[in-house]
Amino acid sequence: MKRIIVGVFLLLLLISVAALALDNREISVFEKQYKAIYVPFQSPPPSMYYVPNRMVLKLKQETAESKIVDEESKIVDGESIDAERLENLEYLNKKYGVKAFVREFPESPRALSRSSEVDLSRYYIVEFDKEHKLQDVMRAYSANASVEHVEPIGIHPILEVIPNDPYFLTDQWNFKDTDDNDVDATDAWELETGDETIILGDLDTGLQYNSRDLGGLSPYTDGNVWINWDEYNGSAGVDDDGNGYVDDWVGWDFVDNITGAWPGEDADTPDNEPTDFNGHGTHVGGIMGAITNNGVMVAGLAGGWNETASSPANGVKIMALRIGWSGNYLGQEVGYVRMDFAAQAIYYAVNKGVTAINCSWGSSNSGGLGAAIDYAISHGVVVVHAAGNDGNSYADYLGSRTDVLNVAATDSSDVRAYFSNYGTWVDLAAPGVDVLSTYSYHYNPGYIAWVSGTSQASPHVTAAAGLLKSYDAALTGQEIFDLIVGHTDNIDAANPGYEGLLGSGRLNVFRSLDAAVAPSVTVIQPNGGEVLYIGQQYDVIWDASDNVGIDSTLIDYSVDSGANWTRIATLAGNPGTYTWTVCGPPSTTCRMMVTCYDAEGNSGSDMSDDDFCPPYMAAGPDGKKSGRGFAVAGVEEADVPRFEFALTQNHPNPFNPVTRISYSLRENCHVRLEVYDVLGRKVCTLVNEAQKAGEKSVEWNATGISSGVYFYVLRAGEFEQTRKMVLMR
Repeated sequence: MKRIIVGVFLLLLLISVAALALDNREISVFEKQYKAIYVPFQSPPPSMYYVPNRMVLKLKQETAESKIVDEESKIVDGESIDAERLENLEYLNKKYGVKAFVREFPESPRALSRSSEVDLSRYYIVEFDKEHKLQDVMRAYSANASVEHVEPIGIHPILEVIPNDPYFLTDQWNFKDTDDNDVDATDAWELETGDETIILGDLDTGLQYNSRDLGGLSPYTDGNVWINWDEYNGSAGVDDDGNGYVDDWVGWDFVDNITGAWPGEDADTPDNEPTDFNGHGTHVGGIMGAITNNGVMVAGLAGGWNETASSPANGVKIMALRIGWSGNYLGQEVGYVRMDFAAQAIYYAVNKGVTAINCSWGSSNSGGLGAAIDYAISHGVVVVHAAGNDGNSYADYLGSRTDVLNVAATDSSDVRAYFSNYGTWVDLAAPGVDVLSTYSYHYNPGYIAWVSGTSQASPHVTAAAGLLKSYDAALTGQEIFDLIVGHTDNIDAANPGYEGLLGSGRLNVFRSLDAAVAPSVTVIQPNGGEVLYIGQQYDVIWDASDNVGIDSTLIDYSVDSGANWTRIATLAGNPGTYTWTVCGPPSTTCRMMVTCYDAEGNSGSDMSDDDFCPPYMAAGPDGKKSGRGFAVAGVEEADVPRFEFALTQNHPNPFNPVTRISYSLRENCHVRLEVYDVLGRKVCTLVNEAQKAGEKSVEWNATGISSGVYFYVLRAGEFEQTRKMVLMR
């Protein structure tokens, strides 16, 4: 077993209230058996900055198998390149005193296995003498024939089941609020509490994995902290899993060579001990996955459900990835992260199978971060990002990406937190004011703390992604993204002046989970073996159920055992039976399929278990039964299908910017299909004409329309129906 135990924990438990006050952290009078800290909200430092003597560069494709050689400093990587380029790089390395020229993503394959793979093999971190200016070095290398581009490295500020955890009812309003301005955690736990096979990446200041409410009991391997069992059970000093990191049994500390760190902080040497000095990462990790119902401290949103206080935890696993540290800003302890550390941690997490990663920090497209995010998205990982605490509409790099979930913060009244950033680029909001969670006070695991920030809002969404994946492992990253954004609670009324600027609404985990439940459908008849005659009346019968009810039903008919299908009916609701006039062409291999949709647009279907309409003996010209055929009861084989008035859920939903709306008409009539916003104002008319009975569909291109919730209304004769859709930029 390979692990390092920090030996100062018990000592720090004895730190006095007076000592804590030195850090401007106020001790709550409400302590129970745990040390409770209230951390006053502090605005982040006014700007980011760049590492002065490091940069990231990407070599050109033809240089991917290259060897960067400096005989004096012995910097090597790869194989060989032509003499001219080697000479150019050697010259630059010597001129700027390059001390390191190493691959940023050491595990990345040089030969990609699929065309959609993101190529990270050509990214390098270059460290040079501090006497040279960053912009001069970047300019020189960017002009080199072997280099595709260079990047600086940015440094940013951190931005009804009731569990028995003692602080849950009294203090965790974000999970259960008397005014229902919470994420509906207790309702969600009725459907899913978390699955221990699901991993969430905590990219932050570290994780105090020996916290009782995170790591469980000593040796801290039976809690909700991710354990790399190959390394834990492997040989000390050996990279047992071959991922380039030795003894990474509980994640990895990527922080290296930091200046200006707070006294006592670990500022040097990446290693296998990603413990948390600052506290921010432990707070974020607890929101996602503190052990729930263990009678200790607090509950986590995806923390599972313990049978007893000492049972092994069964919630999602939190992967500790330390990319940040405590720094000194004008005498205050402030958390920072670095973009190259973040990029490497993302690559590590994706390769270890995370479902989602939480990014509660400011960002820039530097240090290889953009490539790492591309890599994560291409592998179906959900990336969640805190919108920022500057109280303005500015979107940083991750905020500007439409494939990243950007999260604003609300208070217990569903009002935008005064510090939270906002804008049309925000996807949704989540609780972020006075959120109680686990905490680390300078490596002390025995604390909980109330903290405010969009940093506290985003892990709610990351945990929601974990719960959705726990509930249905087949969900893709994009499907999880859509379920979360498309099923929030509208909070526009509580935020006048910010309508449409807080995303689709406040996170509602229960609604997202509820929307993932597909209807259950069973075809009862015809189910195989029935003899039917063209022209006869026959009842198709099925059984269907759904947690929110069946909204519409489609019936399809096949004459080739399900290889091809023809729609014969579109029905409102779930009538359970449909009288069908059997139609041709004659076939020995017929099947029937029934598909049901719920109000959230989820579908479930079933078809006949076996073929029906087998051949039978028909009377020949001589009156004897000879030959094989089908009786035709005076009805044309091309019998006209029967339809009902129905309006189905648009697809895709949410959408950006194009979606398709389908409906059916029972009879010829005049049709109007219109789109309205949440204030009842008409946005556009999609259809306004007389149409014949049958299946119809129309496409809406919402280019130029703001993100938000919209309603589409079908009026056909006396029939009228309304549905909701979400436009998400």
